[in-house]
Amino acid sequence: MISEFVIRQFALIEHARLELTPGMTVFSGETGAGKSILVDALGAAFGARARSEWVRFGAERAEVSVILSGADARIREQLASQDIDAGDDELILRRVIHADGRSRAYINSVPVAVKVLQQIGDICFDLHGQHEHQALLREEVQRQLLDARIEPALVTETRQAFAAWQEAEASLERLLNEREESGRQKSWMREELERLQGLELEERLEERLADEVAAGRHFAQIQEAAATALSALEGGEPNVRQLLARSSHALEPVADYRAGMRESLQLLEQMDALLGELEPALRPMLEEAFDAQALEAAESRLMVLHESMRRYQTNVSGLIAERDSLAERVARMDTAGWDEASCRKRLAETEDAYLKAADALSAARRKAADDLIEVLRPLLDTLALEGMRVRVDIDAHRDRSTQWSRHGFDTITFMAASNPGEPFRPLAAVASGGELSRFVLALKGCGAMSRMPQVAVFDEVDVGIGGETAWRIGELLAAMGTERQVLVVSHLPQVAACASGQIRIGKRQEGDRTVSTLKFLEEDERVAELARMLGGSDHAESLDHAGQMLQRGQQALEVAG
Repeated sequence: MISEFVIRQFALIEHARLELTPGMTVFSGETGAGKSILVDALGAAFGARARSEWVRFGAERAEVSVILSGADARIREQLASQDIDAGDDELILRRVIHADGRSRAYINSVPVAVKVLQQIGDICFDLHGQHEHQALLREEVQRQLLDARIEPALVTETRQAFAAWQEAEASLERLLNEREESGRQKSWMREELERLQGLELEERLEERLADEVAAGRHFAQIQEAAATALSALEGGEPNVRQLLARSSHALEPVADYRAGMRESLQLLEQMDALLGELEPALRPMLEEAFDAQALEAAESRLMVLHESMRRYQTNVSGLIAERDSLAERVARMDTAGWDEASCRKRLAETEDAYLKAADALSAARRKAADDLIEVLRPLLDTLALEGMRVRVDIDAHRDRSTQWSRHGFDTITFMAASNPGEPFRPLAAVASGGELSRFVLALKGCGAMSRMPQVAVFDEVDVGIGGETAWRIGELLAAMGTERQVLVVSHLPQVAACASGQIRIGKRQEGDRTVSTLKFLEEDERVAELARMLGGSDHAESLDHAGQMLQRGQQALEVAG
């Protein structure tokens, strides 16, 4: 809910600070005092399109801010997606509008895009007025009104069935695209695969071939070096092995007398063991014969490998990945006929499952629509809409897959005819702002709008009505205020009397300027304001009538609570 609302240099309002409470709060005042300005300021705080005329004449900028208390999880998730710290229990939304129409937005003093304010507004703020876009007119909202009255499992099953059908359709499309591509590139793919397979690719192949080429090219040097090393180790008198044996023989008699001697003897023994491993490693090199064909083969294979690496612009690991990918594509191409049959079977199965789920959902919506119209009728009559006829058109596009969605295949339109004999047309084309607001109240009265945002603003909800109808509107708004914060701009004393709080918007002259003022009214001030709204004055008779109205309204508020 909005716990605090601050306005600076906004149209006629120079500065105002309101501490708002839960429940229903009504804004009243004389015509031209600035009630619509207050609604505009609330809209600005929640991201409405900025207008330069909002800035008070002579000021550089206007500023509005609201403090939201108890931000729900959806708002916190939205802020987290924007890397914004939601803080503790309060959220401060601030909008600055410059005289040239530019604006800046802030959340908890952090600059944000205006669309973030709009996203928060979509979650927690709903504005109903003659000049505002109505959520009720959007097809998705009308669909939600019906879906809220049916078994949730039907909605879930349709969503899941649609996702499965989409995946099956995408799988078939991928297969057909690959087959078309493979048909054009079949020969090329097979040749490339054979070439890569002919390389007998393995990890570190390049290093191994390079070693083989280097060994073949330096074969004579390798044999000469091996022969020299073996001669030093075991040929001639004395050789290295003999010298090591002499050293060990010299140290053995005194090895037990000093630790350093024992360690030296151990090192000599280790050296002799290592030298013993050299002979079997070097001897085969002397016995090998030069293999010119093996060298030529290694050089050729390395050259082809390098050529492939340059052509694919990758290394051996990349060539292995390319080989495996080509092998998989060729295998799919070879089994494409079987795969296509399988994909088409899966597509048909998922399509049948989706149609079955969407059919059930559509039937449930039709029943929900009939039930909704039935329970709406008495409330519409009560709210001075007895001449309005309402129906819900549900057009099923069962045979048009382009119209299918996760919500089913229905196009849902709320239709209305303002007067008998008039044709039915979409609600948006028939209902005025006041009628739409009362229609929303009727929906609320029958429990159809249980998922409304936590802050609802009604502007001109009572246009063209009075008497007991006005009382009924006030009672419905009061009932709505038990579940969410309701802010109402009204000129009817019956509606104002049902509010838990009342704010009077007035105006005064300061020099040659007009300034709007806002005041939260105490009980005696509310009685005086209701008397004014009745068209009376401060005479005892008018005040007595206003007092009785306030008493009746507060009793209705207690019943609603």
